[in-house]
Amino acid sequence: MTEVLLAAACLALAGALIYLRGNLKFQEAEVRRLQDAEQQRVELELTTLEREQRRSGEILERMDEGVLVLDEALVPIKATAAARALLHLGQGRLPARVPSEEVLSVARRALSTQGPTEQTISLWPAQSTLRIRALPLEDPAGVAVLFQDVTEELRTMRIRRQFVANASHELKSPVASLQALGEAIGEAARDDPETAIKFAAKLTYETERLSRLIADLLDLSKLEDPINLAARDTNLTAVGRRQLAEIHAAAQAKDLSIVERLESAVLVRGDEQQLGLMLRNLLDNAVKYTPDGGAVSVEIFCDGSDAVARVSDTGIGIPLNAQSRVFERFFRVDKDRSRSSGGTGLGLSIVKHVVELHGGYLGLESQLGEGSTFTVRLPALGERSLRSVAS
Repeated sequence: MTEVLLAAACLALAGALIYLRGNLKFQEAEVRRLQDAEQQRVELELTTLEREQRRSGEILERMDEGVLVLDEALVPIKATAAARALLHLGQGRLPARVPSEEVLSVARRALSTQGPTEQTISLWPAQSTLRIRALPLEDPAGVAVLFQDVTEELRTMRIRRQFVANASHELKSPVASLQALGEAIGEAARDDPETAIKFAAKLTYETERLSRLIADLLDLSKLEDPINLAARDTNLTAVGRRQLAEIHAAAQAKDLSIVERLESAVLVRGDEQQLGLMLRNLLDNAVKYTPDGGAVSVEIFCDGSDAVARVSDTGIGIPLNAQSRVFERFFRVDKDRSRSSGGTGLGLSIVKHVVELHGGYLGLESQLGEGSTFTVRLPALGERSLRSVAS
């Protein structure tokens, strides 16, 4: 009996061991499965995190604004390409110190106040103006500095303010003249009709001058917006012939000889109206500033890949010290002579804008008392486009 009980106990113990062993293997397999699943989850999260970091890094690198990260001691630890370029940090290892006390000052204030700080600074010798904003960081402690190059923005604002001031000044003169002439005509109409007639003629002249100034201001305003460029295949020679016909009467009144050298078809890609405005202003200038009996030469031809329009005169010429400024708005070499001839001071500025909008080059050669030559070079179209327009 004892032997039977001992055998049964051994069998039960063996069964229990087999069950425990199987259960242990199952648990080990489950643990491995859970470990594998956790590892996959962690790897997926790391991959996602790395992808997000790469995406964030790409976004930062592609931003026009620069980003610079400094630690608590204001030592640079990261800088985007834009920040490196704006601060001239180079492409290698970051320096131990930012080479701008103004930037460090803004970052220092942000750290001390634990709040955002903004300031506009100028960097030399690059002569650039930056708007910077410093933001304190918490984990890890430090400060992020954002840079925006506002050099061109401020330059444009300065030019606009100057333009408004100049335009206001230019408009005051004819308006004041109109007012004075109107009053003079009223007083002379009864007692001195002959004087009244002279004042009326002067009134008409000033009105026409004011009209030209307003027209030039509107043209210049349109030219400043590239969206107004209606580009298409344009025969520059045909445009030139039309403008020559427009100035024929004014040239004839001064007994000026017009010498033409126009190739049959010089094709460019451009806005026909603006190109006409460019040539008209060049021709108007040549006629206005050439004494009676002088000559004006007009050439339109192809020179390699360039379409060339050249207007020369035998006029008063431009002094060397003024040649770099003649394309500025309202600049006049001889203010009294320009106003008396009806000039607005905007013609050559309009020419320059048209040439630049069409991707061209504008050159000037002049000698005082001997005349001036203005040369416009624009990209010419090929022979295929020329044949298609001719057909």
